Amino acid sequence: MPRTSTPAATRLSDADEVWRLLAGQVRPLPAEEIPVAEAHGRRLAEDALCTFDFPPFDRAVMDGFAVRSADFNQGHARLRMIDLVRAGGPRGGPLAPGHCARINTGAPLPPGADAVVMVERATEADSEFVELRDSATIGANIDRTGAILHRGAMVVPRGTRGTGGALAALASAGVTRVQAYRQPRVTLLTTGDELIDAGAPLGEGQIYDSNSMLLSAEIQQTGATLLQVGRCPDDQSALDAALRSGLAVDVLIVVGGMSRGTHDLVPRTLQELGVRWVVEGLNLKPGKPTRIGRAPAGAWVLGLPGNPVSAAVCFTLFGRPLLSGLSGGPCEAPPTLCASLTSPMPANGPRPMYQPARWSADSEGRLRAEPLTWRGSGDPFGLALGTALIARDANAQAAAAGDAVNLILIGGL
Repeated sequence: MPRTSTPAATRLSDADEVWRLLAGQVRPLPAEEIPVAEAHGRRLAEDALCTFDFPPFDRAVMDGFAVRSADFNQGHARLRMIDLVRAGGPRGGPLAPGHCARINTGAPLPPGADAVVMVERATEADSEFVELRDSATIGANIDRTGAILHRGAMVVPRGTRGTGGALAALASAGVTRVQAYRQPRVTLLTTGDELIDAGAPLGEGQIYDSNSMLLSAEIQQTGATLLQVGRCPDDQSALDAALRSGLAVDVLIVVGGMSRGTHDLVPRTLQELGVRWVVEGLNLKPGKPTRIGRAPAGAWVLGLPGNPVSAAVCFTLFGRPLLSGLSGGPCEAPPTLCASLTSPMPANGPRPMYQPARWSADSEGRLRAEPLTWRGSGDPFGLALGTALIARDANAQAAAAGDAVNLILIGGL
């Protein structure tokens, strides 16, 4: 039987207060050394340094002819071609006066050459001589050894996320292993007697568990490691066991059972397991019952309401920053963009509201926000097209099409 005592009323936290709290308390998980090839999406825990001078030799930056600038007279030279220097090949023999070498982009400069004339400046060429019209100043179209980075120079600073570009830079600098913050390990637990697997026959009072699908995708998009997805009925014994197991990871996300109904057992059960709540409800809509806490062993707990829009909104607002901070990234409010409404919105109530929307850009690149039909936080179907949240202040007046609104992109920038 559920416990029937009514919890005392608690103060609701504003979103700004929660973001400040998270920024002050969330710290990156310990670092580990991993191969660069495994660093995609990971945050570096220390600066990565170049292992050699780059480029490691004087090289051509375009296809053309390696020349001696002294051979040019008033922007013209007729030179004997002695070689073809290919990228990845040897430098070739030294250039004597009156000689040049055809050269490919990235190829090493032959001894004696001090400039490259682009192939488009060749006005006449045969198998032995070439006519070149160019000023051929010293250093033209050449990267000198170490011109881009010297050995020991920083390639990628600590905290940088391992994008494709960052990994390419590390590989170019000869970096094979990096220190990266460990990704948070997450357990996702949905609760409620009414939940069943999608596709199973619906019994009386039952609904499909959409939150598992929703939050599994959102969690994995952050790069976190989703260790377990579970579901638990509103049964005290089963809930005790499921929550105790879930606290053995870095982050436990519990969905449902967070409010004050007779079967909302999650907050009290977590408290009895030692969780200390730092947020016990939110002054916003949807998502008022949301809670955030810490377990004795250090795990973070994010308790989300069971209604799918509430869960989606509060994960975007607070779950993403939490997982980002643990991964070594910024732990802060999501970026806010300015957009113009495509249709009117009614006046807002006494709590700040985040309404699902779809964003687009007009022909001049200006952002537009289309409010999606919303029948309340229990309506999951508007989320299917949702790509953003329109953020509205408490008691905001009615807004007309074309009015400016603040927009938070779902999934981040």
